Amino acid sequence: MLVVEELALLALDPESGRMRANTPAVEQALAGALLLDLAHEGHLRLDAAGSVELVSTGPRHPLLGYGLSRLTGQIPLGVRDAICHLSPRLSETVLDTMSARGLVRRDEHRTLVLKILVRWHMTAPAMADATRADLTSILATSSGSHASSSDPVLGPRESALLTVLGGADLLALAETSSKPASAARMRAWCADVAYGRDCLHHVPDDVLAFQRAVHDALGTGVVKVRQTTPPAASSSETAAV
Repeated sequence: MLVVEELALLALDPESGRMRANTPAVEQALAGALLLDLAHEGHLRLDAAGSVELVSTGPRHPLLGYGLSRLTGQIPLGVRDAICHLSPRLSETVLDTMSARGLVRRDEHRTLVLKILVRWHMTAPAMADATRADLTSILATSSGSHASSSDPVLGPRESALLTVLGGADLLALAETSSKPASAARMRAWCADVAYGRDCLHHVPDDVLAFQRAVHDALGTGVVKVRQTTPPAASSSETAAV
């Protein structure tokens, strides 16, 4: 499962079928996660100036193909611009793709004004619970406000998730502890994870450079959302998820 898909499951409220958090923040975090997925799979990298450049095409996963198609003609561009270009209605695209794979179920309800309201329901909530428990355990065992060699070893998946959650200030989506650490302390620790400071991880250097740039872009609230929006994932009019 891609990082962007795991993040979508974390953000999805199983009761309401809608996003748990502020929608623009979630959309931008999903865009950051998709960029990290593309970097990890070897399709994108940063050049010496810090701009996104294309390395290879032909991804096997439909979401990676969608991301590359949205960036086609825009590359090279900065990470902030890439996030802004990918983020409009990205959650709908991600969930539509996951629905085709049976990971979520799409329910439509027609209102009195004939507008179709869409709700998304997980077919296997245990997947999101497992991811949340994994991240909660990592956050609970972290050494403090700064990373150290005594912290848990993180793979690319965990490092990417904590990068986007910390950068977008969405760590509450992953925290299930009854006594969570302060948000500021956890954000500082996640920044160290994103930068690879004094922590043990298995993240290639080129992906680590992308992590730093994504974390910084999300941490500054990115920039304004572009006025152009991608085609809808379906022909019906839908409410925001």
